Amino acid sequence: MVPFFPISFLFLGIFSLFLHRFYVHSRFGVKDVPNERSLHDTVTKKSGGMFFIPLFLISTLFYLFFPLETTGKEVPLSIAPNESLYLLLAGVFIFSILGFIDDLYHLTPKLRLVLELGIAFFCLWGIQPNLSFFGFVSFPYIGQILFLTVFLVFGINLVNFMDGMDWYIVTTFAICYVSLGFVLPNFYFKPNLGYNLYAILFLSMFGFIFYNFPKAKLFMGDSGSLALGFFVLFLPLLYQNHTQADPILWDVTDYFYLFPFFWIDGITILIKRFFQKKHLFQAHREHIYQKLTETQFGKVGSLLVFSFFNGIVCCLHFFLQQQAWEKLSIFFGLFLLSLCLYGILWIWVMRKNLA
Repeated sequence: MVPFFPISFLFLGIFSLFLHRFYVHSRFGVKDVPNERSLHDTVTKKSGGMFFIPLFLISTLFYLFFPLETTGKEVPLSIAPNESLYLLLAGVFIFSILGFIDDLYHLTPKLRLVLELGIAFFCLWGIQPNLSFFGFVSFPYIGQILFLTVFLVFGINLVNFMDGMDWYIVTTFAICYVSLGFVLPNFYFKPNLGYNLYAILFLSMFGFIFYNFPKAKLFMGDSGSLALGFFVLFLPLLYQNHTQADPILWDVTDYFYLFPFFWIDGITILIKRFFQKKHLFQAHREHIYQKLTETQFGKVGSLLVFSFFNGIVCCLHFFLQQQAWEKLSIFFGLFLLSLCLYGILWIWVMRKNLA
């Protein structure tokens, strides 16, 4: 298990709460002024990511450089972290800095997109990922890198939208943590360190989680959402399984189970805005979770609805896996089910809003 549990984990959570409390109640900081896209109506602090991301990175490096077991004996971990893990941490750090600069100076969408593509490409090239596409493994290596570069940047920017509603990104990541364990059952064991990294991340975010609870006093801003998006999408590519001869360990369809309804909502709205000839990078308030907050459900109700739907997909995926269904059958079945549920919710929400 992790070397500094539970005392150091407890200290990390308390220290995170102290840092975020200091930032929320201080006179300095980046402020989010409400606009036509915002779900809040008062000026609120943002860029909370500049507190929990450095805390996460420092704590992770401390864990990696002092890999002691909890038995009380100073026994090193069986396998030292490889360069891929350091590329993950470097990518999280760079995306956090990029997001913070964007929070301060509002970079142009084209410039930010070019920078994001460059960072993602560099990190992917460094780890040399090996994954399958819909069960097929004969995809050229350079093609995998180029596809993943575009896909990761697209997913990172979708995650960036999650910070628009209090606690939405927190609950989505909690479900993602469980779902990832269903897709890769051995991911939370050594030497993959999946459990350790997620535990450190959630505890580093404890102060933000506390102050982001509705009604939020703090948003993470791009400095947090871009870094978290990179973390959650990049981490499965580092998975190592030494018990199987098959080197293909992660399929591109598995990304769907991390946050299924946000994939559907984000892609659907982008397609809708494209055909309406609207600016794809312009802030808007057309997402279904934003529309749902305008009904009697409000923010908390919307949070529960989306968490419930994502949880259903997560549990069904685990159940069908246990029934030995084929991977593609599970994916297309759950994708169609999610699409139908999303359509029903969309029709209901639009009727409520029109009424």
